[in-house]
Amino acid sequence: MQMNHVLPNAMYVVRRSIGRTIVEPLRRRQFARESDVFTHRTNRGYIFNLDPAQSIDEAIFVEGWFEGRFLEFLQGRFEPGAVALDIGANIGNHAIHLNRDFAEIHCFEPNPDAFRRLTENIRSNRLDNIRLHQAALGDCDDTLMFRENLEGNLGASGFVEDDRPSGHSRILRLPVFEADKLIRRLGITRVDFIKIDVEGFELRVLKGLRSTIAFNRPIVSFEFHGHLAAPEDFGKLTACLPDYQFYDLEYAPESASTLEKLKWNFRHGGAPVLNRFDRPEPRTYENILAFPSQDTFSRFTNRPSAALAI
Repeated sequence: MQMNHVLPNAMYVVRRSIGRTIVEPLRRRQFARESDVFTHRTNRGYIFNLDPAQSIDEAIFVEGWFEGRFLEFLQGRFEPGAVALDIGANIGNHAIHLNRDFAEIHCFEPNPDAFRRLTENIRSNRLDNIRLHQAALGDCDDTLMFRENLEGNLGASGFVEDDRPSGHSRILRLPVFEADKLIRRLGITRVDFIKIDVEGFELRVLKGLRSTIAFNRPIVSFEFHGHLAAPEDFGKLTACLPDYQFYDLEYAPESASTLEKLKWNFRHGGAPVLNRFDRPEPRTYENILAFPSQDTFSRFTNRPSAALAI
């Protein structure tokens, strides 16, 4: 570890330890006392209308953001004028926290309830560089069955092949749009980053974006449930990203002891270690980063994150 990283990493360890042991348990108890939707301003100054029945909302209230370590890593690494596609935008957590990194962010969210909340949150923060599209992206125009999760996690909603009941949910019939065609119709001519969170619909999204990806060669983020899918399923996804390199973001394991986590964070601070891989392990990958070339990877990782540089 370089000496100039010692103090920042030590400060990160202190902040994270205080947050995990004191601040977050207190805020979790505060959130549990809420019974109705309420307006909350985060410690970063963003405004969210939070639903106490939703798990993502709890993370925003308790931790300040959802998937904060991933967002913190991304901040400051994109070139000026960059444009992003947030596919599966949910209530706007990622788009809002990355709004300063992009000239434009195009949010795609088909779920009517999530889109309503997304619209409210973007308007509350007066972010005019975020464009909202109530649409699902796929590989062809279609109307499909969409299972909306009603058990406290709107983000777990997604397209399904049948309308059989599954937990507390409801089935909606929603339009799907051929992605490349819709991107052209919207006049989006530059794409530097694509974040995909579509609960198992990733293959059809990537197939639909083949032309957009081939022309722009953006960095792509997506999740993969390796414990539920076969290795060949990952191969189908990678076939839509020819010549791309795939990286897993490694943090201190959740199973590690408190001391081991402290040692990890002292060595690495808040930054993950990026491990290149070709075949996934049988586990969940929350945020795979795919780079179109080694040069893009080097430029991205050598540009210090704005958040981590503080």
